[in-house]
Amino acid sequence: MPIPPSHSPVQTDVTSPLEQARHDFFERVARECGTPCYLYDAAEIEARSQELQSLFPAGVSRLLFSFKSNPLPSVAAILRDTGCRADLTSPGEVVAALEAGFDLSKALYGGPGKGTAELTAAISAGLRHFSVESDGDLAHLAEAAESLATPVKALLRINPRSAPKAKLAMSGVASQFGFEEEVLRATGRETLALAGERVAVAGIHLYWGTQIGDPEALLTCFAKTVAMADELSGALGFPLEILNLGGGFPWPYAHRGRGPDLSPLRDGLAALRAASGPAREAEWWFESGRHLVASSGTLLTRVMEIKRSKDEKDFLLLDTGIHHLGGMAGLGRIPRFSIDLEVPPARLGNPGILVDVVGQLCTPLDCIGKKITLPRVEPGDLLAIPNTGAYGMTASVTGFLSRPSPSEVVHRGEKILSSHRLRGGHERIS
Repeated sequence: MPIPPSHSPVQTDVTSPLEQARHDFFERVARECGTPCYLYDAAEIEARSQELQSLFPAGVSRLLFSFKSNPLPSVAAILRDTGCRADLTSPGEVVAALEAGFDLSKALYGGPGKGTAELTAAISAGLRHFSVESDGDLAHLAEAAESLATPVKALLRINPRSAPKAKLAMSGVASQFGFEEEVLRATGRETLALAGERVAVAGIHLYWGTQIGDPEALLTCFAKTVAMADELSGALGFPLEILNLGGGFPWPYAHRGRGPDLSPLRDGLAALRAASGPAREAEWWFESGRHLVASSGTLLTRVMEIKRSKDEKDFLLLDTGIHHLGGMAGLGRIPRFSIDLEVPPARLGNPGILVDVVGQLCTPLDCIGKKITLPRVEPGDLLAIPNTGAYGMTASVTGFLSRPSPSEVVHRGEKILSSHRLRGGHERIS
């Protein structure tokens, strides 16, 4: 069998009872719910949430689940039961959070370009905490709150001078996100005047980026956030009730493996809080999506065909593709062409083949893995792609070619708790 490249699955010819039992369960789910199918493990979601929350200063910290990573209400409800609050950025996510049973008065609503109508609807739905990105955003929030005669709280999202070491930097670069740090220092009091009587500026929000690689890098980002919050709240004269330090907690995407050991955050965050100024009295909020749900997800897919082309390349054609597992690659966010595939235990001893892994879309862009080595499989075989619980289907081009959406199944052990399918098609509006 050829030696697999670094991003290919490492297969053995030994089948353990656990592997066989796991595959048997996957086959049962595939028969009952069809393929492709996203499978989410409830126990894994609970474990990741409990582990992450144990690292934060006790009694003064809150963990917010970023719905953008996986808005399935049945997934979000599991995190609600572990004590998470909701981090929302769209009207659709508000609907999902309500269905999942979240208390919206304790949730956060953010994102750029929020108009008065959207903010009015959010307040009417029960939202009371908002991350604001600009003078215009704050003015829209003040208008919405005044129209409903409802008091709300705003966190000023800051875009700092420097950029982090992250796979996707969302601060420290030219961006639609947040107030420029240096501009806010110069004109912040004029900004605060836009809040009006119904909006209380109650804190700072800073999100450095995603997939920040290790605890030391995370602590460096958090320390900069705390220092900035201490300084700005004092200089501009607003109380620091809430400090949203963001997230960036890493986890693999569509590869085997786990995230790094984050346990050093426990002592590091405790020391950081003890040494801070006004931030020591604030409630600390953290955000996570990927780290909470990525490991819970497995994408099940059937082999449709293995096709040889021009006597030079083999294509493994699956019933899934970039429309289900784009990982936001269509937006330039995450490079494609590197995944792990788990094959049926009965195939583990087969000779290896080198393939490009493609889907059913009528475009050569529908490729989720290049030069992947795996034991030879056959049409009809059920394959599994691990660590796909975050930024999977809803971060992909699901509308392209109007193919059916995958089923989504939440399970605990071998018990199916719920199954779903995202609706498609057009709703006529005139």
